[in-house]
Amino acid sequence: MKKLTSDWPLVQNQGMKLTRARCGALFIFIALAVLGIFYQRGGHPSLTTAFSSIAVAAKPVGLTKDNLSEALGGSVGKFVQLPTEMTMPVDGEQKKTIIQYAFDAKLQEDMEELFKSYKPDYGAFVAIDATTGRVLSMISYNHGDKTRLDHLALRATFPSASVFKMVTAAAVISERKFSADTRISYNGANHTLYHSQILKSNVNRWTHQISLREAFAKSVNTVFGRIGAYNVGAVSLADYAGRFGFNRKIAADIPIQQGKSVITNDPWSLAETASGYTRENTMSPMQGAIMAAAIANDGNMMEPYVVQSVHALDGTPIYNAEPKLANTTVTSETAAEIRALMRETVVRGTSKKSFRGFFKGGFSFVDVGGKTGSLLGNDPKGKYDWFVGYAHAGTHRIAICALTVHEKLWRVKSSYLARRAIESYFKPRLAERNVASVSRQTRRSNY
Repeated sequence: MKKLTSDWPLVQNQGMKLTRARCGALFIFIALAVLGIFYQRGGHPSLTTAFSSIAVAAKPVGLTKDNLSEALGGSVGKFVQLPTEMTMPVDGEQKKTIIQYAFDAKLQEDMEELFKSYKPDYGAFVAIDATTGRVLSMISYNHGDKTRLDHLALRATFPSASVFKMVTAAAVISERKFSADTRISYNGANHTLYHSQILKSNVNRWTHQISLREAFAKSVNTVFGRIGAYNVGAVSLADYAGRFGFNRKIAADIPIQQGKSVITNDPWSLAETASGYTRENTMSPMQGAIMAAAIANDGNMMEPYVVQSVHALDGTPIYNAEPKLANTTVTSETAAEIRALMRETVVRGTSKKSFRGFFKGGFSFVDVGGKTGSLLGNDPKGKYDWFVGYAHAGTHRIAICALTVHEKLWRVKSSYLARRAIESYFKPRLAERNVASVSRQTRRSNY
């Protein structure tokens, strides 16, 4: 399979012969890029006017995200075998273009190898830079099903299961001023949902008291069912579902199938939706990643993008990706409360085993949180296992969604795949951090 890297895309296309004109244009383009980097990093002030005028003259025009989405819609296969060359509509005419993708080459390669190694029946993975929307990795995997060619990371046919508790938590914290430490009474087991637990409010010797933090971390269905039916209600739940991408189109440069949630005024239906104990709530792994990204980014959801830039064959820039705010899901204060819930999931909740030892090693400086979900589904058939989460250290904030589907044998947990992704992404950052630490210690010893 062809590897996708962040190198200059011309070198990725074997058999392409560069003419002198193309080489000259390429040299000029690279020179301008280096000049821009020099200036952005504090280059000589006299370059300001010159570089600004050059940048304006070379400003990409004529290609939009919608154009990209339409063009790439039929080109997405397994393991993101996206084309590096494509004919696209530019300024009213069809032009051959060269596409450079936004993926982190190391993370993409590592995750491909993990899926190949563990061989779940089906799987998908998405990692996003939470502050920009840049898609760092996007994987679609199926083991032996040659008839399925669609990209699973972009499909929204998967039951969102308990991941939907993120929406319910956002609504009750924002609208009813709950906090991570708010205590709720409930009857019944953690992972069941019965009419009597929702429609009756008997307090007896079997009644439990639990904090919202613990209920989220342990994914207690009854607690979130009751919150949805009696604390949040249909109007607010529908509002926050929409904020997180359900029942609406997600703007992007690649087509993402629309997720859905069924929300009515019936208390029992509300309880099922709010707890995620239903197959009616569906979403894509891409949506799961941008949900987590919004929480990691203080409530601000950025539009995801997989294309970094598009150039004509002679190197002329046609399109450059720019971060764009999609919407504000919650306030920064609410986002902080939800991160506290998600952190509890990793430390003492449903993904505790997958992250055992993580915080005692070299990655102790990384703040990690998540939400798990599992449910039987039919398209494809099997047990669905979700992990939606974030990892934050210094200036790096990433969001992750991993999904595996198991028909009979359970080969790997999605939360473990997420852990490996976080380690892959932050390992080189750990080396940078150690170098910076040594440098600071050296400077101190010199004083």
